[in-house]
Amino acid sequence: MIQVYIVFFKIFIFLALGFVLNKTKVIDAAAEKALSRILLTAVLPFMIFNSSQHTFSNSAVNGMIMCAAGAIIYYALTLIVMSLSLKKAKLTDDERRIMITCTAFANTGFVGFPLMEALYGSYGLLLAAVFNLCYNLFFYTYAVYLFSRKPKFKLIEIFKNPVSVASILAIVLFVIPWRLPAFLTETFKLIGDMTVPMSMMVMGSMLAGVKIRKLVTDKKAYIVSALRLMVLPALMLGGLLIVSRFVPMESETKSVLVLMCALPCGSMNVIYSENHDVAPHFCARTVSLSMIFMLVTLMFWAWAVKAIF
Repeated sequence: MIQVYIVFFKIFIFLALGFVLNKTKVIDAAAEKALSRILLTAVLPFMIFNSSQHTFSNSAVNGMIMCAAGAIIYYALTLIVMSLSLKKAKLTDDERRIMITCTAFANTGFVGFPLMEALYGSYGLLLAAVFNLCYNLFFYTYAVYLFSRKPKFKLIEIFKNPVSVASILAIVLFVIPWRLPAFLTETFKLIGDMTVPMSMMVMGSMLAGVKIRKLVTDKKAYIVSALRLMVLPALMLGGLLIVSRFVPMESETKSVLVLMCALPCGSMNVIYSENHDVAPHFCARTVSLSMIFMLVTLMFWAWAVKAIF
């Protein structure tokens, strides 16, 4: 458990640093976008790519298959249940779309990847990459369809995303016997190690720009945060406890699945809501509120999976 507390202490420090840098005008909106672009196009892909150097084993392959199956079931059920349950809710059409996407799609990149790598090493990161491929499959089809209000699926976007490409390459390199020379993996690791400080600083800067009064009075944002941070990981945990009685699964695989379901709402929701003008302010408040509560809930789930699994 000491390792968990150390990881979250580092996360808190980097978040606080980003918050202070925003308030002191060192980081502005343009800098946030630039840092995010660097993370998504360069730093994160190297971090993911380097996870392919994990020692090959049949149990690891089985874990990746279990992770993919769990992620697909999670996204399919969450999207179906949310879509059906919100049909008759007293919401605007745009608010309904945001509640569906923010509940289903978490911040698997900026938070998920560095957290899994910190807690479970290269194997945890490899599992997170598998989970994220499923995220991209559903986000760039159904979520984009919801945001654009048009029945136009963009599966090709998955292969234009550097994070997705790095995830696919990492899986391919992992299953083949060849491994990269040490000087390359060490170089890639140096680049990938920037992920945690950069991503947390960007998130801290985003939090600094939130209007607290509107944030704390938005009941719908509280509902989404509760679903995203507590209900969904609890359901995943319960499902895994049942399934693992019949299907053997490593503790790391089960832990990663639960924690990937316990992440705050994804920042991609905000980007697409702004681009398509789908309740962008409500989306930003919802994402920000879940990021704040994450500081407590994510530590709880990290403790819970370690104690249970």
